[in-house]
Amino acid sequence: MVLNLKILTVFLLFIFNSSLFSQEKTQDSIQYNTEEINVTSTKTEVTLQQTPSTITTVDFKEISKRNILTFDNILEDIPGILISRSNGINISSLSIRGSSDVAGGGIGNRVLLLLDGRPSLTGDSKGALWALIPTSIIERTEVVKGAFSSLYGSSAIGGVVNVITKKPTLKSFTSINSNFGFYNQLSESFRFNDGLQIFKGIDVLQSNSHKGFSYLLNLNYKKNDGHAQQTNYEFYGLTGKFNFDIISNRDLELTLQYTNSNSGFPHYWRKDPGKLAEPFKVAEYYIGDKIDKQSSSVDLFYRAFPNHKSKYTTRFYFYRLNSNSFYNPNNPVSLLFGTPDIGLETYINSYNIGNISQFDYEFDYNNYLISGLDLQWNIVRSNPAEILYGNQQMNNFGIFAQHRIYIINDKNGFNYLSATAGLRYDIAKIVGSVNSSELSPKISIVFSPGQNGFFEFSSFRFLIGKAFRAPSIAELYFKKELFGGFDFIYNPNLKPEEIYSIELGFRKEFENFSFDVSGFFNNYNNLIQYVNIGSGAYGPFQVQNVAKAKINGFEISTGYKNYFELNRNKFNYDISANYTYVNAQDLSEGRIDDFLPYKPKHNINLETNLNYSGFNLNLTGKYVSKVEEVLFYKYEEPESYFIMDAKVSKDVSKNLNVYLAVNNIFDKFYQELERIPAPNRNFNAGFRLNF
Repeated sequence: MVLNLKILTVFLLFIFNSSLFSQEKTQDSIQYNTEEINVTSTKTEVTLQQTPSTITTVDFKEISKRNILTFDNILEDIPGILISRSNGINISSLSIRGSSDVAGGGIGNRVLLLLDGRPSLTGDSKGALWALIPTSIIERTEVVKGAFSSLYGSSAIGGVVNVITKKPTLKSFTSINSNFGFYNQLSESFRFNDGLQIFKGIDVLQSNSHKGFSYLLNLNYKKNDGHAQQTNYEFYGLTGKFNFDIISNRDLELTLQYTNSNSGFPHYWRKDPGKLAEPFKVAEYYIGDKIDKQSSSVDLFYRAFPNHKSKYTTRFYFYRLNSNSFYNPNNPVSLLFGTPDIGLETYINSYNIGNISQFDYEFDYNNYLISGLDLQWNIVRSNPAEILYGNQQMNNFGIFAQHRIYIINDKNGFNYLSATAGLRYDIAKIVGSVNSSELSPKISIVFSPGQNGFFEFSSFRFLIGKAFRAPSIAELYFKKELFGGFDFIYNPNLKPEEIYSIELGFRKEFENFSFDVSGFFNNYNNLIQYVNIGSGAYGPFQVQNVAKAKINGFEISTGYKNYFELNRNKFNYDISANYTYVNAQDLSEGRIDDFLPYKPKHNINLETNLNYSGFNLNLTGKYVSKVEEVLFYKYEEPESYFIMDAKVSKDVSKNLNVYLAVNNIFDKFYQELERIPAPNRNFNAGFRLNF
């Protein structure tokens, strides 16, 4: 812990000293873009200053500066986000401000993933395949924090991540990205093999247009030997995006996607009775377990502007995930449920079929109304039913409306005070089981004090709302935790969980400096959690509704951009720092303590970019405090950690960029989950070629 604080202090001093160069700024100093547009927070286009909630946007320029290998690398540096990974391609949890649980397989996910506004969650667990989105097709990613069921329904209880992909280009454009890397060799006592563990990837994008037709194609491939046993994977994906301009105010967009990932089935590290733990190894009877995931999706999106006051959109989508797992003959689960000397194979086929239709109408400059329908069918087929979910189906119907009104304007149209009110009604039906209905209201107010003086480019925001999450099919019929072999008693009587959420915030954009602070207060009813209902540490467990819980806290984000002249060239630099405090408490009766599992209190992210003469140095640092409680291995809670990553890139020419990067510079041993080692120090290099 002392070493972590020393490292953190050095990094903060480096950032502070960088700002001293600002004395040489000129009238051409770099400014923040206060008119940056986002669409996720209101389902309409609003500027950053008009946004009624905390939002973070990461565009493709920022992505190119960082060492981004998979999509989760983009999200992990965003304020308030914590990611728990069991290997490089399997993410157990993505949590915004402590919202999600770490239950594996996407169970307990309270963050909605959208891909161009389309829900991208699996039909069984309502989890997201966070690592499988190709990074080269991303135009920007918008992360909205807080309860947003009033617009998006179930699963948007903790926030929304909307990935907005690039539009096809007017002229022929091709981009090739490639990388190669390796993990630092472990010490002999930790080593699980004597070879060099490598990872590599290539990503190709091609786009063009002809008259009223345009397209974008992407092919990407990744292979990773893994930093520990059973963390290896191989992945490839194909995406096609096709636009058709029907007439001047009508267009049609078709998106097709296919992914395939083959990986080792992750397990907890090896801990034999009476012996020391072997963190980078797993028990011998787990070696050879595999999991194969194939996903495919079709999205048809139609957009029309009947006149200058109205807009109509509708999309039909189909999303399929096929997950097949193999457990070797010596695995304890195979001995119980499999065939002798052959092992056990399981499969889960889940399907999401849906339609989202929305109608926008602008009565006048001050009044804007949206309304819509959201229909979704989730179908799951799985086997064997003794340990999985069997054959299940969930249907959902939602209707929503939202009205934004500008209350106070000046004669030039500047808005001082605006309010937004939204309401959504959802009906969820599990075929042959429970039915539920939920009403999700939301009210937000944005106050911009003025156009001059200190309060120029500043805004106060207030949001209050109610959100919900219907139990997933996996949570209702969960029977066996195959990651560690824990038994579960399934519970088909789960109720939807509800949250009452309040956020207060202030945002200020100076010429070179940005500042955002917010406080959040979330009270949960019927929170869905794993509960040990057995007499010992190994259960059995059950998914239950915890009576009450609360997650409160605050978040501070700052950023600074500037430059100075050095040998007649600009030396650009930008720095950012953010801190999130989360106080999560279980208020249910009979608790020994009041900790909610996997909710560290403190999270700090630091980043700086130095750019000169075509070179760019990117440094990121992350501090996460100790986890006070876990689900399965009590008294083995992950300790606090601080890690740093670095990337140096160079624009060799207008079309070619090369880079060298190192992650976990200090080779820190740390865990995001109990008994799961995070990657040790690793290096990679690559290039991006555009033509």
